[in-house]
Amino acid sequence: MTTLIIKSNSSKKTNLIMELAKELGLSVSAGEFEELNTNAMITGIGRKATDEELIDYLSQGNGGEPIDIEVAFSKYSNGK
Repeated sequence: MTTLIIKSNSSKKTNLIMELAKELGLSVSAGEFEELNTNAMITGIGRKATDEELIDYLSQGNGGEPIDIEVAFSKYSNGK
């Protein structure tokens, strides 16, 4: 199963997307989307955060590209 999240500030466009999805026989639901912030990270957002959301949140204010976890911890894992 694939879940698709679409962010839109236009109720007209949101309704059109929902109508199209229904015509295609897809299950559709709409709700408020909670952006990841410090409070959401502490209390939860009611669903699993996507990898893209986590990368975006963890990169805020960083100005750089995230590095691979294997690269980050490579000097600690060698020889063990």
